[in-house]
Amino acid sequence: MASAHNTVLNSECAFTFHNPYTTPAGIVVNLSTFIGTIDALAIGNKDSDRGLFVRIVKKRVPKEDVEEKNVTKLGVGVEGGFQDEKFDVESKYSVVLLEQKEGVVTIVEEYPFEDGTKNDFPMNVTSSVESVINHAGVAVQQDLKAFELDEEKVVSKYAADLEVVDNGVTISPNPADWKCEKSGDTENIWLNLSTGIIGGGRKNWDGSGGSGGALEYFMETGEKYPLVVKLGTITNDTDTADCYSYAKDEDGPVKIPNLAELLKKRGINVAGM
Repeated sequence: MASAHNTVLNSECAFTFHNPYTTPAGIVVNLSTFIGTIDALAIGNKDSDRGLFVRIVKKRVPKEDVEEKNVTKLGVGVEGGFQDEKFDVESKYSVVLLEQKEGVVTIVEEYPFEDGTKNDFPMNVTSSVESVINHAGVAVQQDLKAFELDEEKVVSKYAADLEVVDNGVTISPNPADWKCEKSGDTENIWLNLSTGIIGGGRKNWDGSGGSGGALEYFMETGEKYPLVVKLGTITNDTDTADCYSYAKDEDGPVKIPNLAELLKKRGINVAGM
């Protein structure tokens, strides 16, 4: 059963952009690993070709006789702003036994999970399904964590006098060329502001999240170059970029007031981003 501390992917497929609204099949979430996918990419349980899943399907249904209001303010759900009240959301759930053979996933059994049927399942299955359905999900958890961390950000003490190695390394303007130099990862990658080396982000407690290449590089170079910025978060407003300090006396998200200047030394002109 998923607890508040578990990472639960119940709002989108872990490998594609599909979500419960995308198709009539929605997504399926593994009741053991809590990983959400589409059927074709469903991951079975360890040492087994079969897995028990909950299918989540959602549909937006327009409300009738919704009064149109003039928008006078840029905002959602505020007086004079855009109102989020034109649709109702219909949700359907089912418990699915999926089997994978030779790379092909098939449905072995599927039963609706609703008020009239949930008591037909074993208690542990019902509890697990409800824990996944009602879980805040990883997207909400990340948003909350980002909010908490943003409140605690301080200006890094290493930013003003950061050592920048004159090694001729520049960063390609094409994001398709960005990858961790250790693992080859192309997502969750961080640029070391001293050397221009790109490394993967930290691993989460469950092994997900990144290759850890950026932190490994910091350790391997004698902890000399602590400041990194996440590629893909840099805009002309550098205050919004995700910056991190690996230094032991900071070890957390930081603000880097001279970020634009440091990036320019690696060929990144934030004015054009």
